[in-house]
Amino acid sequence: MAKHIVHKLPTKRGALIQHMRAHLELADPVTWIAPMLVVLCGAIAAGHGDPGFQLTDGGDLLLVGAAAIMCGPLGTGFSQSINDYFDRELDAINDPSRPIPSRRVTLGAARLNWIGLGLATMAVALLLARQSVWVPVLAAVSLALAAAYSVPPFKLKQRYWLGPPAVGFGYIFLTWVGGHLIFAPLTWPSLVIALAGSALAAGLLFLNDIKSVEGDRRHGLRSMTVALGVRRTLIVSFLVIGIFELVIALMALLAGQLWATAVVALALAAPIPSQVQLYREPTHKNFLRFMIVNNPFAMLLLIMAAFIVGGYFG
Repeated sequence: MAKHIVHKLPTKRGALIQHMRAHLELADPVTWIAPMLVVLCGAIAAGHGDPGFQLTDGGDLLLVGAAAIMCGPLGTGFSQSINDYFDRELDAINDPSRPIPSRRVTLGAARLNWIGLGLATMAVALLLARQSVWVPVLAAVSLALAAAYSVPPFKLKQRYWLGPPAVGFGYIFLTWVGGHLIFAPLTWPSLVIALAGSALAAGLLFLNDIKSVEGDRRHGLRSMTVALGVRRTLIVSFLVIGIFELVIALMALLAGQLWATAVVALALAAPIPSQVQLYREPTHKNFLRFMIVNNPFAMLLLIMAAFIVGGYFG
């Protein structure tokens, strides 16, 4: 009897761990990184005066940490989880290893996953309302956009002219603005960069549709790739990303930061070879290669823009 019990305990523990991993996979931790960094960018853009964000102040670091958790693991986790729930049939074609189509998570458990994450997002937002009453409003709008992106009858992702811009607005604009407002009133340069960052995210999401074009066609999902074709989608995406970087360059010039303008020029030039290769051969391998080259430069530009807007280099 004792041997039988000892033998079964590791099995139960292993099953619990696998179940927890599946729930974590629903929230897609890889997607948390960008919003968490964008919150920090918004805080930095608020400036280092009074009011402002002090990098060396423990209280300010705790506040930006709470905001990062709200926008990353909780808010972005909600958007990923609810998308998996309502895209389970599409994932069964495009990515059958996902937790729901692979039956590692039941529908009921998946539903509790995104409901819990949504409630937790609002709970943290209400705590941060002491810093700015706009934070819960921004959080609620972000959750609503995430739901509208995936949930019928809205399902904004079925309309390529609405889906990616909505995600960009929720992931970047609202996140940046929230990070800024926690520490200081919003400024127009910060607002411009937040909008430009939203455009970047939309451009990258247009690209992301390329890898799921077959499943989108079969389920009548009118992504940009389905509507315009792969190469036209690439052109639109590259233009949107390029315009975002040109806006950053203009902001750097207006701030008198010539060295920052040179960095932006490098960021514009560095992805060109991978862009050309992806356009000639729009394969998944070349798509990943472009993302690996482009994304670090894009995030570097956001961080640099935040420091310029915040007056750290002036």
